[in-house]
Amino acid sequence: MKKQSQAQVGLLHKIAYLFDRKQFWQLGGLAFLILIGGILETLGVSMMLPVAEAVMAPDKIMENELLSGIVAFFGIDSSRTLIICMLGALIGIFVFKNVYLLFLTYVQNTFVTRNRNRMISRVMREFLGRPYEDYLGADIPTVFRLTDSDIPNAFQLILVLIQMTTEVVVAVSICIVLMWMSPLIAIGCGVLFLGMTLVITRVLKPRLNAIGRKNQAIQSRIAKWRIQSIYGLKDVKVLHREEFFVRNYYESGAVGANVARNYAVMNNTPRLLIETVFIAAMMSFILVYVLEDGDITVLMPQLMAFAAAAVRVMPATNRINTYLSEIAYAQPCLDYLYENLTENMKWDVNGSVTGLTGEQKEEKAPLALTDKIVLDHISYTYPNTDKPIFTDAHMEVKKGQSVGIMGPSGAGKSTIVDILLGLLHVQSGTITCDGRDIFENYPSWLSKIGYIPQSIYLIDESIRDNIAFGIDADKIDDNRIWEVLEEAQLKSFVEELPEGLETTIGDRGVRISGGQRQRLGIARALYHNPEILVFDEATSALDGDTESAVMEAVNSFHGKKTMVIIAHRLNTIAKCDVIYKVENEKITQTSLAQ
Repeated sequence: MKKQSQAQVGLLHKIAYLFDRKQFWQLGGLAFLILIGGILETLGVSMMLPVAEAVMAPDKIMENELLSGIVAFFGIDSSRTLIICMLGALIGIFVFKNVYLLFLTYVQNTFVTRNRNRMISRVMREFLGRPYEDYLGADIPTVFRLTDSDIPNAFQLILVLIQMTTEVVVAVSICIVLMWMSPLIAIGCGVLFLGMTLVITRVLKPRLNAIGRKNQAIQSRIAKWRIQSIYGLKDVKVLHREEFFVRNYYESGAVGANVARNYAVMNNTPRLLIETVFIAAMMSFILVYVLEDGDITVLMPQLMAFAAAAVRVMPATNRINTYLSEIAYAQPCLDYLYENLTENMKWDVNGSVTGLTGEQKEEKAPLALTDKIVLDHISYTYPNTDKPIFTDAHMEVKKGQSVGIMGPSGAGKSTIVDILLGLLHVQSGTITCDGRDIFENYPSWLSKIGYIPQSIYLIDESIRDNIAFGIDADKIDDNRIWEVLEEAQLKSFVEELPEGLETTIGDRGVRISGGQRQRLGIARALYHNPEILVFDEATSALDGDTESAVMEAVNSFHGKKTMVIIAHRLNTIAKCDVIYKVENEKITQTSLAQ
């Protein structure tokens, strides 16, 4: 769907873009339930006047033309019996009405909260399915804000719009009843309420839009300081920069607090303003009527009717205007979601992760490594930069070989790994496995690779969960876990732990040593028994002794696995069969002696 400019696209169009056909049918059913609720609300208010008249003038009520047919049908012979029946009916109507409205609230919130969760899941799926290059230099706090704030606020706007529709149906229905009872007063009240709504919309909406946009910006900034301080906790503490991060977090939060305060004040203004104007107008009307020597007893039934109606209409009008304020405040979130929403994000949460076309989803023969992997005359330049990393570079990795890659910092050693993994897409050239492009069957290619980076990402879960990363607990093979722990030379360490595989290692593995973290990374890479192991400076952060111990585990795979090892220290690749040097946009075969 090609989107139009924000100025051309209305609020309802943006909301409609969030939903599929099934959800539209659900919205239609919800609209019908809201109409029924409005009728019940109107019936409840309308019944209050005849009941009040019956209690105040029981003798006259039997002469009422509307009630005469009902009285005759049920054989009611006294005003006392009629009043009892009317009071009972009124109680029954209000009980049924309120139970129904509670059910309607349940249905409304079910629709909104479930679809909100589906949308968040779809957006997460779309984000994870994007090319890796899209995240180079990405504004991560804003990504978090989209899922944590913008989508919930956008769906809160939808809920508010549904609730406002309910209040509009109720208010309009009651106004129709009031028009039948006293057209002049009803028109006066209608003009008053509509006038106030128009003023509030014109004056407050632009200000609330601005507050909403400011809230978006400050939420991203608050998230940024939180992420930076927590993820960099060790550096923060070692450099004793706690005060700096706390101060910046506090100052951003203070701006956010002011935004929240301003929104709360402006959001409550309509209710207080409408209540003040309505009461002042009604009291002024009565005052003028009394000053002109009008008979207050004649006016009393109408005032009672309007007082009964006001019990429901004025709160409804207050809520309508409050909802308008909330919509204005949340609209920037809806705008941002609409601008960033793709068709992939609208798919069912159980659909495809990557959003591949039907042709790409077709079953293809798995890739097989019997000969060699080739980076065939590749050229690559990072997005939004002009300096090439590789120009017509070539490298081969034969099956069973250990290939070391060395070169100065910034030459592109780690870029080779990302290209080999298929995370970066070269501008020219191909990456082939036995002559087949790896993207012919990318999932098959990934299944052949075990990747061990310099910094192993460990979650605050058990050793078992960290090795079988991303696999459901009931599908984890404990026998395989122990096998890879032995291969990574970590089995004896885990066996000595009181809780064994159930030992939790803390966020990013803070409870274990650097060498143990790297071995856990190796065990994770080995879990699915890959043919190829890729080490991206996997030991560069370790001290000499620890590196030697980890390299002992790495070298144990020599001849058993095809290995690509990025070197930080030359002794890391001393036992490699082939060594390449990355320099001046080329990959050249070399030796340590050179």
